[in-house]
Amino acid sequence: MTVRGQGVVEGIRFAAGVASAPSAVVNLWKAATGGKAVGCVPATPVPELLLAAGMLPIAVESPKDISLLSGQLDAWLVGTDPPPFHVPDAVAPRFVLPSTKPADVEEGLDRLEALAEWVCAVSCLPASEGRLWKSIRAHAARRSLLDALDDRCDGEPAFLAPEERRDIVRAGIFLPPEAHCSLISNILGVDPEPAAIPPEGEHGDPLLVLAKRLM
Repeated sequence: MTVRGQGVVEGIRFAAGVASAPSAVVNLWKAATGGKAVGCVPATPVPELLLAAGMLPIAVESPKDISLLSGQLDAWLVGTDPPPFHVPDAVAPRFVLPSTKPADVEEGLDRLEALAEWVCAVSCLPASEGRLWKSIRAHAARRSLLDALDDRCDGEPAFLAPEERRDIVRAGIFLPPEAHCSLISNILGVDPEPAAIPPEGEHGDPLLVLAKRLM
């Protein structure tokens, strides 16, 4: 029998609440930061760019997620037009970032530069180079902790029930990466992982790092 500490129990409970009723945490983030939430259909491969411009990217997996968010979404980033399921046709800004791979890095950069212009216009906050590197580090740290969570669950199946594991992962759809890192760290009982630095280092154009991810 696995004995869980209070932090683990509270983390699991919090994750379940976020996964089933995300509107409250999204509204709290918006109120605290003054930022806007962007519905992404499908999940964007470059959430770092949106976060760097003060926008919270939320991977909307189904129409049910739209209803759960209770009007919290201020804009849409879609991979196809029309998207695979209906999204509100109101006045919310919409950008199409093709889900197909670009022919080369130059085309990938063109796509991201257009996206950067759009997010700046919507959020009124440019995705500066410093904010981009900070966002890249935060998302890299989250990916590292998610890998650690997978390793723990695979090596110790009784640590989390399957639905608890799903809730913890799903909570990351609605939380900024720093908050999700804190949640996973508390559940695992570890310090947050240091942010991984890309092979290129934090020099030059961070959009180039993201453009290569589109390939």
